[in-house]
Amino acid sequence: MTQLHFLRQQTKKAKDLPNFCLSDFVAPVSLGKTDYVGMFAVTAGTGLEKLIERYKADLDDYSEIMAKALADRLAEAFAELLHERVRKEFWVMQKMRT
Repeated sequence: MTQLHFLRQQTKKAKDLPNFCLSDFVAPVSLGKTDYVGMFAVTAGTGLEKLIERYKADLDDYSEIMAKALADRLAEAFAELLHERVRKEFWVMQKMRT
């Protein structure tokens, strides 16, 4: 068994709305069910540091900002795509096997 620590949502909500935490979605040990936690990491910034240094050397602030923003957006988009595939393809395949 592993213990993971997560923060609850920190935003103020209406009185009857809970501040959720990832642990709210994990099956309690008392149910006797096996539950899983998965994670992945993505990047679109491989080689970004060299590109940024070149823009800084050229005093090209605009290109530096755009390169960072583009890498950030591409990584975020890939994470969304990967999350969708996990939910729609891989979990479905796993459920079919059991």
